Amino acid sequence: MAENPIKNVADRLTAEDIVIIIAIVLTLLLAPFLTFLWFLETPILIPPPVIAIFLGIAVSALLYRFLGGVHDASFTVGALKVTGTAAILIGVAWWSNGELKNSLPKVKSKYPPFDIKHDVVPNYKSWYAVNIDTGKPVSLDFPKHNQKQNLPSIEVLNDIRLNQKLELKVKEGAIAVIQKNNNKSILGVIDKNDLSEIGYHNEMKVDLKPYRVATFKASQSIDINTNLPFTVETNGFSENYTRFILRSKNDQSIVYEDSIQLRGAKLFKHESKFYLISVVQVNHAPDNVDPYAKIYIAEIVVNYV
Repeated sequence: MAENPIKNVADRLTAEDIVIIIAIVLTLLLAPFLTFLWFLETPILIPPPVIAIFLGIAVSALLYRFLGGVHDASFTVGALKVTGTAAILIGVAWWSNGELKNSLPKVKSKYPPFDIKHDVVPNYKSWYAVNIDTGKPVSLDFPKHNQKQNLPSIEVLNDIRLNQKLELKVKEGAIAVIQKNNNKSILGVIDKNDLSEIGYHNEMKVDLKPYRVATFKASQSIDINTNLPFTVETNGFSENYTRFILRSKNDQSIVYEDSIQLRGAKLFKHESKFYLISVVQVNHAPDNVDPYAKIYIAEIVVNYV
């Protein structure tokens, strides 16, 4: 009866041989399977060194047990030198890793590279970024994409803002600056005192701060009040007119010069304040006395509400 060669081989295999055979088969199957995953529709890129180690294990185990041994094998990298089975494993892994790296497919990104000029909606020229605390423009940097959006210049911003229509509304006791036709978009608030200083107000109250009435001859200078920054000087009476000059107390320069007919009055401004000068009584040709004019000075105090 003829002998069964497969049975004879199986009888000669030891437990160690069976373990090595299983390791060889598994690693030989794993290497191409893991490589196959690279080429799926959604690739799974197993790192080449992992696959290379499986190939190294398979080849070194096969040589070590069944193909005559590896006692004389050696592998050197720089100052490192290994021999025997380790040399075969590392050598095969080293070589196959280099080959696999060259075959590693380049997976296309799900999204194309970012480009601020084309990939931003709305167009990047129609908006700019602002600091959330101050509202001031800021630059945008995209270092991973080597791109940047510079903040607009003051001149450009001013041109943009000149076309924006704003209005003032009272919101919770404050005067809010609101973009016209958008009641929810508050740009800021304005202090009521600031509005009064530039002449914007709801009401205006005018009061007179009176100073004393002084009696003047046709040519006479009188300091009506120490709080006034000027003196009053009459410059002659003629044709029902009282002519006068106001001189600065600092340098005697003429602050204001005019004339008042009969019991008229004049308004004038000096050092940001308004004054009223009025002739309240006058007689240019009295009997038995010198001509005279009684002049009244008052500061006009304007209160804005």
